[in-house]
Amino acid sequence: MAKAAVHFDAETIAMMKVALDEAWNRVPPKLQATMLKTSLAERILKSAAAGERNRERLREAALRDLAAMST
Repeated sequence: MAKAAVHFDAETIAMMKVALDEAWNRVPPKLQATMLKTSLAERILKSAAAGERNRERLREAALRDLAAMST
């Protein structure tokens, strides 16, 4: 069954972009070389689609499993 489309207003999109940029800047360069920024964006979108609107929590959701990936 297809999921319902989620729409974000301009303010939410701008906030998600800031959260993505902040998250990407926290990824170590060595890890940046082996991952795509879109993987962080997908995590932010998933959290935002679930209703999260706090920039810091969106950023942390994007970074949540990074420690496991870097080992």
